[in-house]
Amino acid sequence: MVAAVGTVGAVVVALFLPDWQRAKLRPVVTLSFDSITDDIALHDRPPWVGVWIRFRVHNKEGRETVRKVRVVVSKVESLTELRIPGDTLAFRELSWAEISIGELDIPAGMERRVDVVHVDKGRKATEAGVRPWPGLGLGLAMWPRLYDGRDYLGEGRFLIRLAVAGDNFDASEWETYVSFDKTELSEQSSLEEIRKALVVSSPTLISRRK
Repeated sequence: MVAAVGTVGAVVVALFLPDWQRAKLRPVVTLSFDSITDDIALHDRPPWVGVWIRFRVHNKEGRETVRKVRVVVSKVESLTELRIPGDTLAFRELSWAEISIGELDIPAGMERRVDVVHVDKGRKATEAGVRPWPGLGLGLAMWPRLYDGRDYLGEGRFLIRLAVAGDNFDASEWETYVSFDKTELSEQSSLEEIRKALVVSSPTLISRRK
C-alpha cells in the first residue's frame, strides 16, 4: 500500500513539476511610464522634429526571454467634444523607439521603450504618398510609418487602449489617457513648450489572458 502511494506520488510529480517550472519561467510583461525621464523624448533633427511619448515594456527578472513582443493600439476614444478624424487607424502596431521594427525580443530583467504618441512640428508632404497633418497636433506612433495622415488625432483628451502580445507570454491589455492642448501653441513654439502641453497617465493594466 505504501509502495502504491509512493508510485502515485512520483507519477503526480512527473506530470506536474515540468508545468510548475514552465510557469515560473514564463515571461511576465508590464508597461510603465515616467514623465521625468526619457519616456518623453524631444527630437529636433528632421524629419523627427517633435515630442515623443514612450512607454517602457519590461520583462520580469528570472524569466525566459520574451519573444516577438508587439504593442497594438486596440482602441482610441476622444473624451472631449473634439472628434477624431474619421480615417484615423487603430488596430495597428506601435513602433519600437529608435529602431525601425514592429516586434522584438526582451531578455529577463530588461526593458525596451515603445513609441506611443507624438506631436510633430511642420508635418508636411515632402514626397508622393505622404499626407501632411492639418496642423500641429497629436498622432499615434504607428508601425509601419506610412505617413498617410491616418495616424493623426489632433488635440483634446484621449483614452488609448493597448494590447501587448507575443509568442511565449500571457497577452495583456492596458489603458492610458493622453491630453494635448495647443491653444497657446503654433508651429513656431519650442519643443519644451509643446512638451508642457502634453499630459500622459501611467498605463493601467485592464486584463491579462493566456
